[in-house]
Amino acid sequence: MSDLAWIEQAITAARPQAIGALLRYFRDLDTAEEAFQNACLRALKSWPENGPPRDPAAWLILVGRNAAIDQVRRQARQTALPPEDLISDLDDVETPMADRLDGAHYRDDILRLLFICCHPDLPPT
Repeated sequence: MSDLAWIEQAITAARPQAIGALLRYFRDLDTAEEAFQNACLRALKSWPENGPPRDPAAWLILVGRNAAIDQVRRQARQTALPPEDLISDLDDVETPMADRLDGAHYRDDILRLLFICCHPDLPPT
């Protein structure tokens, strides 16, 4: 068996579980496969030096998930911001905010209570 054959076997054995977990996390097959490929590349760099991890599938899932999250964050940073001249300081900001708060669905009861208590239609006490 060659030096890297054990890495190939570990990656091949972990692939279905890792792709399944990444697909469940990202809900996109392309993102899951790209994350798995990035994790495999990092495994090829790391495992020969440091030895195999205790659970190769878990390692690939964690590294793949982190790589995909980093990619999503990188893409979000690269989106263009609106030009300064399109942002107006003169508009009434409270009205659209109140409309959004009224139509929002909050999962957190404490947050919902806070927004209800701070609603602009309530008289000050």
